Amino acid sequence: MKKSVKLLLVLTVVINFIPIKTHATTLLDYKNKLAKYRADYEQNQAEINKTQAEIESTNQEISSIKSDMINMAAEIGQLQEDVVEYHEEINKKELQTKKLVEYLQLSNGENLYLEYAFGADSVTDFIYRMSIVEQMTEYNNKVVDELQSLITASEKREEEINQKEKDLNEKQKKLENLVESLGDDKTSLSESGVSISKQIKIYEEQVAAYTKLGCKDNDVIGVNCATTVSSGTWRRPTSSGYVTSEFGYRWGSLHRAIDIGNKNPYSTKIYAVASGTVTAKYKDPAGALVVVIEHYDAGKNKWYSSDYCHMSKYNSAIYVGKKVTSNTWIGYMGMSGNATGPHLHLEIFPCRLYNLNDKNCSTWNKYVSYANKLYKQGYKGPRSLINFPSSWTTR
Repeated sequence: MKKSVKLLLVLTVVINFIPIKTHATTLLDYKNKLAKYRADYEQNQAEINKTQAEIESTNQEISSIKSDMINMAAEIGQLQEDVVEYHEEINKKELQTKKLVEYLQLSNGENLYLEYAFGADSVTDFIYRMSIVEQMTEYNNKVVDELQSLITASEKREEEINQKEKDLNEKQKKLENLVESLGDDKTSLSESGVSISKQIKIYEEQVAAYTKLGCKDNDVIGVNCATTVSSGTWRRPTSSGYVTSEFGYRWGSLHRAIDIGNKNPYSTKIYAVASGTVTAKYKDPAGALVVVIEHYDAGKNKWYSSDYCHMSKYNSAIYVGKKVTSNTWIGYMGMSGNATGPHLHLEIFPCRLYNLNDKNCSTWNKYVSYANKLYKQGYKGPRSLINFPSSWTTR
């Protein structure tokens, strides 16, 4: 019996000294990650500049094509006018030739030629008259042939210009599609840049906070320094309020939060939903004031992150690295950023947002993907941990 008691006491002591399950991530790991994000940001900016240069070059080419098409339109117009004139000349010549032939036929053309030729006063005059007849016939045929050749050449040139105009139209369309595509690439790169920029800011604050808490480069965060207390009881983030929008799909994408409103929103304080540590405080790309708090639920042996968005003002006492309880207020309800009205957008997920230890949520993009995955598996967001009636007057 005594041996059993002693064994139980030894086990109790050992268990009490076992640290919270965590990976050995040091302050130096955070500094290295920060350096990587800075390098990624610089590369991203270079890609944006390169894409912008391609857009400008392509736009210049499109302008040149449009100028060529204007010039070709004028050339086509002139050619069409020339063709009409040529046709008129040919018609005249054909009419003259036809009349000449008719006259010759009616007059027994050969006799007419002979009469004209033999009407000469001398051999020299005869030869001259025969030459004139031949020249008139040859000239008439030559003019008709030349005009016909001009028409054929003009029509061929018009076909060439029309084909070139068609080719230029197709090229312009392709270039415009390219500009649109490059614009999409630039937008995508810019959004990524914002994400990287935000990530840099977050890690800068985390490194500063852990350093302020006394962490050294080789200290393991959460073990040798910056230890985390258990979350304790989960509570609603406002003393009173009501749900304005639920967790789930809306407008074609996952709404990862419960939205909470209040009759007096701008004077409504926002509290931490449980004990934990502030891990991020920033403005999102749309300008919303955001606070992220990390919690460890000892009962479930799980890490959680709570995300508070659209606040109108921070509590000036809140900073990255600050330990909070469910009685710590972090800011006021508001509508900063992309919001249609004052409310609190509250997200809670079982992971450590922006924490290097967490493979699912170490970056914002991973966090969003993980949130969608959990939703498909039946996760209910903040309602998984906290009771939200239709309205309440107590936390």
